[in-house]
Amino acid sequence: MKVQCDVFKCNPDSDTEGKFTTYTLDVEPSDTVLDALVQIYQDYDSALAFRYACGVVRCGECAMLVNGSPCLACEKSVEPEMKIEPLPNLPLIKDLVVDRRGAFDQVFKLLPRLSGIEETKARLRSLDPEAAKKSIEQSVQLSKCFECLICQSSCPIYARESDTFVGPLGLLWLAQMCANPANEPIPTAEVQQALAPCLHCGACSEKCPAEDDLISFALDVLDNQ
Repeated sequence: MKVQCDVFKCNPDSDTEGKFTTYTLDVEPSDTVLDALVQIYQDYDSALAFRYACGVVRCGECAMLVNGSPCLACEKSVEPEMKIEPLPNLPLIKDLVVDRRGAFDQVFKLLPRLSGIEETKARLRSLDPEAAKKSIEQSVQLSKCFECLICQSSCPIYARESDTFVGPLGLLWLAQMCANPANEPIPTAEVQQALAPCLHCGACSEKCPAEDDLISFALDVLDNQ
């Protein structure tokens, strides 16, 4: 099976706009986009930059755009024609690699409380057992996110207001903190301020590759604070 891959290439240090380079490959129908990128790297362009850690855990490292839709390259099957780009609305390092640490740091900058999480056994002991059980179940559910950043790149508000809006991932992290019974309760006003820009439009949930709708669940947790 032959496929045509138009792959975005850009080095921000020397190229402000970037360009697409076309590769024609022989692949198996069962191959993934990641398989195609590895073949390009091995056979055609050893300078191509992309990120993955597949085979270790379901990690989200290979998130990118394929034909305009965000996906995990390791799960996306090849198509006869593919336009492969980095996730939008995130700082670009090179080619298909975005600055994940920079995106995470921006969330911590806007929600500094997240960087100071401490478990307190005394607080846990003071909780009603049923309430603690429910909170723990919520916290475990929210921890299933593997931080691929597809939600951030899909959010229409984050695309315009990343300097002030924590985005879907930040809201999910905030919900994790709210649900964790070991944490100090977060003031309702603080939660609502972080939540206010969210349109509840579902764009992030629609593109999220997780099996469960984690972001909608996180919004429900925050709406009930």
